Amino acid sequence: MLIMNNTLMRCMAVICLCLLGVASAEAAREQATEVPEYILWVGGNAPGRAEREAQVIAQALQRTEAQYGPYRLTVSHEASLGGDWRHLLTKGEQIHIVPTSYLSFPPEELTLIPVPIAGGKLGYRYVVVRRDRLSEFADVEHASELRKKLAGQGLYWPDMWVYEANELPVKGAEDLPALLQLLEKGEVDYLPLGVDEAESILDKYADDPNRFAIVPDLLIYYPLSSSPVVTNQRPELIARLNEGLEAMHADGSLQTSPSASFAPSRSRIIKLENPTRLFPVRY
Repeated sequence: MLIMNNTLMRCMAVICLCLLGVASAEAAREQATEVPEYILWVGGNAPGRAEREAQVIAQALQRTEAQYGPYRLTVSHEASLGGDWRHLLTKGEQIHIVPTSYLSFPPEELTLIPVPIAGGKLGYRYVVVRRDRLSEFADVEHASELRKKLAGQGLYWPDMWVYEANELPVKGAEDLPALLQLLEKGEVDYLPLGVDEAESILDKYADDPNRFAIVPDLLIYYPLSSSPVVTNQRPELIARLNEGLEAMHADGSLQTSPSASFAPSRSRIIKLENPTRLFPVRY
């Protein structure tokens, strides 16, 4: 009886090991076929710009699907991440990709894909003011005249450095609704907003868009672009995004050259220096 029990126990042990082996193999297959999710955070950018950058990144990932397999791209507009996005991106848990104009990151934490994705209009800014103060900007033509006025900018925007470096008074706010409130209350005199973004910002965030106006025939310009930064926790994402953007750049579907013809000849263009060298690193 004891011999039979020992034999039975050995058989049961072998069966259990076989079942465990089958389960482990099945788990491995499931893991191998799991579709990765990539989270793109665009909550730090204005609506128009965020939409365009998300579209470019989605196209770049699609270019690599044949080689790397399927994926899911989730776009986050969560504005509250603004003050902590670099830390969150480094950890690579909540977000994996961020398009930004910053070009300097610790290489052991984050990887910059050095392909500009925002196009050449990014450095052009409309001057948005309260409609009842339009006349104050009618004759502004030079940066020296803007030094008598206070600009509003996002606290975490790299543009803050540009205005400070050009000795233009600037005041920061947490987000776009807060900036519009500052302008409404007269705590800032104007908001420089991207030419592709200004109208959508007013429509989305202003309680009464008619209270504000874009100064006619006046532009601010400084060299600026945007490139995606990826967490080092997702090396496969770095590889496929880099390859996808390179392919788009090579075949011309990614247009990055600034368009000099954009600015109407009648416009007054105030050109500022960008000492932080945030302009495109490659065309």
